Amino acid sequence: MKEWTREERSRIFDEADSSGIEQKSTQLLSSRWRSDFHVQPLYGLMNDPNGFAYYNGRWHLFYQWFPYGPVHGMKHWYHVSSEDLLHWQNEGLAMKPDVLFDNYGCYSGSGFVKDGDLYLAYTGNSRDYNYVRRQYQLLAKLGTDGKAKKLAGPLISPAEGYTEHQRDPKLFELDGKYYILIGAQTDAEKGTFLLYASESIEEGWQLQGELKVRGYENFGDMVECPDLEKIGDTWVLLFSIQDHGEGDRNLPNRFNNVYFTGQMDFANLEFIPDGPYRSLDCGFDFYAAQCGFDPAHPDCRVLSAWFGCPDNTWPATDEEGWSGLLTMPRVLTVENGKLMQRPAPSFEQLKGELLFNAENGSIVSDTMHGLMPSTAVIRLDDPENESVELNLFTRPRKKGFEIRYDKNRKNLTVDRTDMINQCNTDFGTVRTVHLENGLQSLEVYIDRSSAEIFVNDGEYVLSARIFPDAQENLIRMGGRNIDLKIWKPKKTADTEFVL
Repeated sequence: MKEWTREERSRIFDEADSSGIEQKSTQLLSSRWRSDFHVQPLYGLMNDPNGFAYYNGRWHLFYQWFPYGPVHGMKHWYHVSSEDLLHWQNEGLAMKPDVLFDNYGCYSGSGFVKDGDLYLAYTGNSRDYNYVRRQYQLLAKLGTDGKAKKLAGPLISPAEGYTEHQRDPKLFELDGKYYILIGAQTDAEKGTFLLYASESIEEGWQLQGELKVRGYENFGDMVECPDLEKIGDTWVLLFSIQDHGEGDRNLPNRFNNVYFTGQMDFANLEFIPDGPYRSLDCGFDFYAAQCGFDPAHPDCRVLSAWFGCPDNTWPATDEEGWSGLLTMPRVLTVENGKLMQRPAPSFEQLKGELLFNAENGSIVSDTMHGLMPSTAVIRLDDPENESVELNLFTRPRKKGFEIRYDKNRKNLTVDRTDMINQCNTDFGTVRTVHLENGLQSLEVYIDRSSAEIFVNDGEYVLSARIFPDAQENLIRMGGRNIDLKIWKPKKTADTEFVL
């Protein structure tokens, strides 16, 4: 893969380049890795989801985008929208770095609806002539043309006592007062949270101090993409930890998205957890999650995340000039003190032709005949304390992409060791989750270059990017007395080129 210079990474989108990007985007229509039902970039690199909000009868979602190639270059915001969280429509480029305070990138941020406006709070990444970085928290409004209209000047300038890394504002309201929570790094290079407050969205923001979490001193090298939500009577603090090092061997990745459940004490700037923090996703590729709020369903949230991790690469798609997906939208609820994550209800509509059906271990119907489709929805119910093995995209004498459950240890394992196209093996090729109550159900969504595995109706989720070779075209299924169904998903991804 080519080496990108600083100048190449620093390119800001120019209208004159539209036709060239469109041509490259059109060429990707024939790629074996392009998704059928995930949000994906037109071309170039996608990472964090931003500005996720329900507004004027539609879900609006923006993502970090570098239009020119599969590298972390100058960050723009691209806009997609949906009525049902399943069928997404490309709306076009919403924001590019074109003012002093974001001259080196429109970084991540949140969406907030108030008085008929969709506000977009985001971090402006700014550098001076000496390439010294300062990060500002900025504000824009979504215009009727789908573009972001930036307000003049920053809401929040960098705080003293912290490094240049102060970013990813989460804007929210409580009891008539507005708050912004950002991730930051102390001068000692430890991750922390900063909380700001104001009586007005557009002005008057004051630093309240660091938001502390009782029992914890810091979080890795840096906190990114913090999100604070009240779901029912429980507060949930979600955030991404950048490079925890050896600080927590229970976390599967170098960069992890985690959460606490508990209660929030705004008077004392303290979050009081009811237990240790846990991984939002126990798989390989998941980061920078943020939540959207639907007023019609106040006791839940909808989550979107980057189907990736910082410093990871995916050579199969990098060679084609693009990188990144967003995960399926997940509905978050708190049940019996535990955060549950389920596919949005509309994903039931995704299931098309029933390709395979086994009931109590006996095959009722089968049109697959051992061949693995490139997309699939797989549902396993009531294994009745049986061990189970699913070998997807396999070949003779190889495991392929393996999902297995050991009934004796109550461990569910996802293993991509045997696949031909490997990626990010430095971070391991196996993930295992212990299921305290055993395995009751499994729902797997396969979409060409990705897999999302929902365990026990959303008790755990494991996500993985996978890139099956053409010769990895078989499926093997093992387990007695199981109920297993496999559907061919419908195609819902928008392939129209819109800039």
